[in-house]
Amino acid sequence: MKTRHLLALAAALAAGWFAAAPGRAAGDPRVNCKNPETTYEMTVCAGRDLTAADTAMNALYKQLYGRYDAANRKLLQAAQRSWIKFRDDECDYETALTIGGTIHSTMVTNCDTELTLERIKRLKAQAACEEGDMGCNHP
Repeated sequence: MKTRHLLALAAALAAGWFAAAPGRAAGDPRVNCKNPETTYEMTVCAGRDLTAADTAMNALYKQLYGRYDAANRKLLQAAQRSWIKFRDDECDYETALTIGGTIHSTMVTNCDTELTLERIKRLKAQAACEEGDMGCNHP
């Protein structure tokens, strides 16, 4: 019984390390992302893509936040926090079959990137909202 618990703990610790790997590995200048071949290269490239998407999303968020009044800032902040939880939960769900595999962290990062790019589209639409348009929240 103790062996099962130790194996489970070791697997959890390893999964945590691999989940953190894309962010650390993204800065590896030796990796050319035009044609990644190894799991490590895929992880590095996925990390780079997520970093770029996250940077773009954060810039849009800050732009909107700066243009809103206090009430809308609070709404935007709550929406963003809820969206982050949704993204994390959705990617956990979508990548559940890869848990324990070496590709898992890359799959999670790819999912995070895909959903972040979708969020960017929504934030861009809000940023471009014109006064009088009832389909969005004009800053």
